[in-house]
Amino acid sequence: MGHKEKRAVWSTSADLVRSFSFKTGVQDSRLDLLTKVWDKELGHFSKYWSLSGVKKGILYVNPRSAAAAHELQLRSGEIVRSLNKYFMRPWIKAVKSALK
Repeated sequence: MGHKEKRAVWSTSADLVRSFSFKTGVQDSRLDLLTKVWDKELGHFSKYWSLSGVKKGILYVNPRSAAAAHELQLRSGEIVRSLNKYFMRPWIKAVKSALK
């Protein structure tokens, strides 16, 4: 009788991160780059807007005030273009306020 080799049921944390990154389409390197260029591209506006997260290509930002939220809405297209130029393929589709 042959002995069947059992496959490991456990996954390493690296396997889980790779799986999550593959399923969501978000890679840590893109998020790292995004946070690094945020202040550079937004200049003084970065004092009034803080990154909240990215989900399905939509960048969520926390504005400090109603005026900052309105300015974010007005400049969203410009922000998308200025941030996407740092990536091989554009992945940010829109910018939205996280406070609604």
